[in-house]
Amino acid sequence: MRDIRGDLQDRANLLEEQIKAQEAQFEHLIEQLHKEQDSKLTGLRTELDAVSRLMELESRRFEAPAADQRVQAPQPEPQAVHQPQQHAQAHPQQHAQAQPQPQPQQHAQPQPRPPQPLADFLIRTLNEAGAMMRDDLRRLALQEGYFADADTADRGVHATLINVVKAGLIRQLPDGSFAPATVLDTIRLRHAM
Repeated sequence: MRDIRGDLQDRANLLEEQIKAQEAQFEHLIEQLHKEQDSKLTGLRTELDAVSRLMELESRRFEAPAADQRVQAPQPEPQAVHQPQQHAQAHPQQHAQAQPQPQPQQHAQPQPRPPQPLADFLIRTLNEAGAMMRDDLRRLALQEGYFADADTADRGVHATLINVVKAGLIRQLPDGSFAPATVLDTIRLRHAM
């Protein structure tokens, strides 16, 4: 009979090397998974921070007009005293002195508050309505009073859309329409810079 202890030792050494290789591969995979998880969590945290900032801005934007309206609450107008017509004819001088001077009506037309910047209006409109063509956005800008005529509106909306797309706040789709940029698009743009 032949002595196989040497063969068994070689086999044991080979198995130990395979075990070490498997452990090293496992550690490498765990390290890679940790890196991937950290990368994904960093992206999600960045997105959460961006959404939180947007929520703060929106809260401030909507709370500010409400605070302005509370501060500028309409004052009650003095009520005119109605006198019979015959009494006014009987004493015209007294009637002229007693009658309060007509006040301009403050409540007939609400005070227009200054519109938000056109870029903010376009971004908000796209976020609320979804993808829209440039002509639709131009029409809405005209209706909101940003421009006096269609030619000026066309040039102004076009230039603003180009700048807002370059800033990464909206995106232009292949069909030519414009859509809100997702938060991931904004994050990718920031990482690219």
